[in-house]
Amino acid sequence: MRRSARRVLETVFDAAVYFVCVLALVLWPLRQIRRAVDGGRIRSIWSGTPIINMATNARAERLLGVDARSIVQSTYFITDAFDVDLSRITRLPLLGRLVPLVLMLWAAVFADRLHFYCDRGFLPSRTSYTFDFRELWVFHTLGIPVLLWTYGADVRSRGACLRLGEPNCCSECDAPGRYCICDDGRQAANIQRLKAFSSAIFSGVGDMFGFVPDSVDDLYYWPVDFDAGGGERYRPYYPDSDPHRPLRIVHATNHRIFKGSRHLIAAVEKLRAQDVPIELLLVERKPNAEALELYRSADVIFDNCLMGSIGYFAFEGMALGKPVMCFVRDPEAYLLRARECPVIRTHVNSLEADLRRLVANRAELSVLGRSARRYVETYFSMAAFAARLADAYRRLGIA
Repeated sequence: MRRSARRVLETVFDAAVYFVCVLALVLWPLRQIRRAVDGGRIRSIWSGTPIINMATNARAERLLGVDARSIVQSTYFITDAFDVDLSRITRLPLLGRLVPLVLMLWAAVFADRLHFYCDRGFLPSRTSYTFDFRELWVFHTLGIPVLLWTYGADVRSRGACLRLGEPNCCSECDAPGRYCICDDGRQAANIQRLKAFSSAIFSGVGDMFGFVPDSVDDLYYWPVDFDAGGGERYRPYYPDSDPHRPLRIVHATNHRIFKGSRHLIAAVEKLRAQDVPIELLLVERKPNAEALELYRSADVIFDNCLMGSIGYFAFEGMALGKPVMCFVRDPEAYLLRARECPVIRTHVNSLEADLRRLVANRAELSVLGRSARRYVETYFSMAAFAARLADAYRRLGIA
């Protein structure tokens, strides 16, 4: 009975999607009237998967004089700091099913620019890690630029990942196909369709490069909002070089099998068994505000030793004035201004020796922390990212 009811709801929703698509096209004159009334005002909407940096990117775009807003229908435990959070409404029975339809119709009239990640837009898809392409067809037909961004799982395929060499994100994956789009053929077909309906696909940093042919790879879009909380959110806490207490390594482990967390845990335990003064703090399933408080206690932030690239966790650590330790597969290709980036590079095979070296050279950590803060302030502030975004828009011919 439940399956029959579910099938009926899916059929009704599917028909409703077609109705909204037709209605969006019929309302095209309203869109033109709205644009004339707005007098050149640009409305930019960031939506889809609620990745943590989406709201920061939207705020950065506002620095360009654009009316940019982040709108989400659900949130992860990490953060709900988006401009518009509709998750309470979407959880309501039946009424929640209408939210994506209303959003799509509203965007068709009021949006001048749309930003999504590569795995979904406003409408839910029956297949994971992809779109209901009907909405992209509508936006494309209406002439609304759709800009697609990658965060990793939405474009990462197993074959391409393994070709990078060991170690990589797939090295210790316990469930291929669960955490990423994974299948090479499916990923390639998805990207091909996305390209047909979008103005550009942007790849962020490091391990996202190479999965999307002809993507725009020079935006490095993990900006940090240094003004958040009146400047207190990312006030620097440089490492303490006190040799009389253990060196504290802090590691956020939301994806243990991809970050190589077990190797870090084993290396620290081995060093502690040899009376090396070192300790490890694992940060798991914490909201971002709570996690930042723990990051502030670190002497060193450990990002990963398998993925091969730094992520937003690393940028937050550097913003706090912490040295960051990470495996970077190809520094010149993966890092913005690689020679200026003070990331402590490690490898799963040298991890224990690298940690031992940090314990023996604690005085250097404060210097590295200050360099890390300067690097992020210079290249990953919202103003710096906004400048890169404006340049990308000019190259793409997007007003």
